[in-house]
Amino acid sequence: MSILIPLLILVPLACALVIFFSGPRAKAMAPFGILAAGLTLLLSIGLCFEVYQTPSKLTGVPGTIEPTIEPKVTFISESLRFVLPISVGGQPIDWQLSYGADGISALMVLLTGIVGFFTVWLAHSQIKTRTETYIALLLVTISMLMGVFLAMDLLSFYIFFEAVLIPLILLIHGWGDGKNPQAASKRFLLFTLAGSIPMVVGLISLAMSPLANGQPSTVAFSELSKIASQTVASGIPIGTKDTWAVWLLLLGFGIKLAILPLHTWLPMTYAAAHPNTTSLVASVVAKLGLYGILRIVIPLTPEALSIEAQMIIGTLGAIVIVYGALVALAKDNLREVLAFSSLSHVGFITLGLMSLTREGLGGAALQMFNHGLITAAMFWILSMLEQRHGPISLKSEDRGLAAQYPKLAVLLVFFTLAGAGLPGLNGFVGELLTMSGMMRVCATLVAIAVLGTVLGAWYGLRIVQRLLFGSDGPRLHAHHRPLTGADLSVNEWVPLVTVAILCLYIGLFPMRTMKLFQPDTDRLARVVEPVSKQVHRDMDTLAVQPTNP
Repeated sequence: MSILIPLLILVPLACALVIFFSGPRAKAMAPFGILAAGLTLLLSIGLCFEVYQTPSKLTGVPGTIEPTIEPKVTFISESLRFVLPISVGGQPIDWQLSYGADGISALMVLLTGIVGFFTVWLAHSQIKTRTETYIALLLVTISMLMGVFLAMDLLSFYIFFEAVLIPLILLIHGWGDGKNPQAASKRFLLFTLAGSIPMVVGLISLAMSPLANGQPSTVAFSELSKIASQTVASGIPIGTKDTWAVWLLLLGFGIKLAILPLHTWLPMTYAAAHPNTTSLVASVVAKLGLYGILRIVIPLTPEALSIEAQMIIGTLGAIVIVYGALVALAKDNLREVLAFSSLSHVGFITLGLMSLTREGLGGAALQMFNHGLITAAMFWILSMLEQRHGPISLKSEDRGLAAQYPKLAVLLVFFTLAGAGLPGLNGFVGELLTMSGMMRVCATLVAIAVLGTVLGAWYGLRIVQRLLFGSDGPRLHAHHRPLTGADLSVNEWVPLVTVAILCLYIGLFPMRTMKLFQPDTDRLARVVEPVSKQVHRDMDTLAVQPTNP
């Protein structure tokens, strides 16, 4: 039992409300916002230690979602109960909200705490207008994200999943400094709402599915995953409704993770929003769709996740790796390069999830954390460069920045290599595990992904070569706006070096990090791997079966 779970949601939200209603004193509340984000980070670290030291609950049924720790303040969860005034098949609709944390959710809570704190930290110096309001909206976003990752039922998950949209729209629209932030915020809103419709239908279908067997409907992950595991073990055929629920959920989550061809909101949003805002969007918010697949689609519908869904989504993931890398190579604006780079790396996580193997699921969970750290750092660096130089382009007249900013250049090279998957850094471990998992399913998709890693190294080195070095460096600004500002300040140095140390630590000691969530991904793999293998065996049998003339 832990009091950290309600605090992680309530502390940033309450502090944001204090800033909003502080009136004339609001301009002095920015340091208070930093303290609130710092407290949230400490709470997230405490949650991870608690999960790390608490043995996972073993129910004897593989694939079930059982929170390792639950809220200590039990009266809150007991009061969050919805009894609908209707009944289906004589069974009442009685839904109770629940919260908790296992290794997977604790990992994402930690990522939100780290990125959220440093985003608020940097906002104090990078956001010049209505800084306190900007920080308050960041705290609301952090609170809603914590709610998504700590939710242990469908209804809570959906409420927080959608609530994240509200402060993000305001952040993009009100503080965007790129290309047409108003249009970008509208597109982001429309795409997200379009994804909400199929998702909510799929979630309602899952909540009502126990009624078919005479059981009461439920929104609890633990109950729904237990029913799904028993269905797999008993060999009960799945219904058409379950298959449609999977496709609806995959469509809804696919829009959020910007899978092809539903990705057009992502580059426009990343190019329009302030890089400090984009760091939180790209590192955490963009993982919500992936987290939804890992938390809901795979464990709650293992039988309905057919070979068609597995291979179609896996193929789209492999294609987006190459597509994102090729477009990143063709772009000159650094915002757009990083946007398509982030899109490309999300494809590796999708591959790992769709492999439905122990290595793939574990690698996908780890890579969500790794990618979040690397992407956030790259957008922070972009924001620092734009503060000094304005819009950053990879054209020849913008080269030679290493001579002016040597410390920043070293960190840019470090995070570029981490994103490219250099052995010894965190990006290598996650990508290797996701491709290893998919190798057991489809070697062709892995070959496509390997091509994407080569292209990723190419555009990464292109960033380094064109931005930092070049023979025209000393003569750089004879006809261009001069660089302003010194190298990294302490305020900028702290977040980048902290995240760099984390990237190096995970790259050198990946098993220490994976110990946090591996029991949960392994338990999930024990139920989905047999399903995947059986489907593939059936497909292979049909392929070699002789046909009658």
